[in-house]
Amino acid sequence: MKKTACILSLLITSSFAVSIDEVVDNTIKNNYDLKSIEDSIAVANENIKLSTKWKNPTLTLGVNDIHFDEPLKRDKEPMQASYIGFSQVIPVGKKLDIKESIAKKDKQMISLSLQNKKLKLKSLVYEVSYNILILEEKLNLLNSYERNIKKIKKLSKALYGYGKASQNEILNSQISLYNLDIKKQTLKNMIDNLYLKLEQLSYSKIDSLQSELDIKELVLNMDIETHPKIIQEQIKIKKFYDIAKLEKENETSDIKLNVAYFNRDDKYEDYANISVNIPLSIYKSEKIKAVKAKLEATRVNSKLVDIKQSLNTELLILQNSINSAYVNYKTIQNSIIPLKKKMQKNLENYNSFSQIKPQMLIKNLNELISYEIKAIDWKKEYFSNYSKSKYYTTRVK
Repeated sequence: MKKTACILSLLITSSFAVSIDEVVDNTIKNNYDLKSIEDSIAVANENIKLSTKWKNPTLTLGVNDIHFDEPLKRDKEPMQASYIGFSQVIPVGKKLDIKESIAKKDKQMISLSLQNKKLKLKSLVYEVSYNILILEEKLNLLNSYERNIKKIKKLSKALYGYGKASQNEILNSQISLYNLDIKKQTLKNMIDNLYLKLEQLSYSKIDSLQSELDIKELVLNMDIETHPKIIQEQIKIKKFYDIAKLEKENETSDIKLNVAYFNRDDKYEDYANISVNIPLSIYKSEKIKAVKAKLEATRVNSKLVDIKQSLNTELLILQNSINSAYVNYKTIQNSIIPLKKKMQKNLENYNSFSQIKPQMLIKNLNELISYEIKAIDWKKEYFSNYSKSKYYTTRVK
């Protein structure tokens, strides 16, 4: 019956455990920072529509030549009239097409900013999640060693009863238990806070995580040309060239067409006025703005070379750190810890009232715990850098 209850408890616990990928999906789906960027994309879509629209026409209503002594008399002279006018700016050249192209590039850059943000969030979720799993592993390790220290304490008490151990040895084992309690409490607090951090990122309650923590040497690859940060800069360059084209087009000014109809007294015929306003590009400010836009494109292009180099270098640094952590972990796990366990076994083999030295057992056990923790710390270093690499090596749909 007890065994059945344990199995049931395990099933219930595991049913609440979620994978890291599920947390990533929830984060991308629920994160309000991402929703804000998505709203910006919707705004950009409206800007694309606006970019091809003509300016609104102007309607003018009026009367002229008002005499102050008889303001309502409209037959005193031929030029007196009531009129209605209409003005419309008519785009010339390819300005609207270029403006639409710029608006579309703005939308692309916002979309790529969204992809970049998703990658960063994915990397952060992985890092927090792996930290939780590794700290939980460390906590389980301390729990197992707590049982061992209690056995040593019990042995010390027995030896003390036979005059084969001092009271200090019992006290030392108790101190070790207290120190272990402090470490466990610290770990529990860190784990609780990290779960809260995941909840903050994903807007969902997470009780437990599940994921494999196997480690191996890695070779990290990145298709630099498909990374959203790189594509974003490339589009920015194209946008500046579009701005330069637009300024070049602006040298040929838009035409403003004015049409007005004048209604006069019956003694005179009505008439109409038609005029065209054409701003003159005398001071060549458009040419200066075009040169400025091209210089901005050159600046971003130089910056792009630096970004590519930085991304490649950062990824190689992460790869070196990952593999260095892997080597250190394997050295401790496969070489040092087996030796320390063998030493512990040798000490326990002298388990007789005449030869046992509890302080030696505690000392070696503490050293063994220390190395086990160091191994887990190197595993934490491994997965911390591996999580960061998610930003460089993957894309989020």
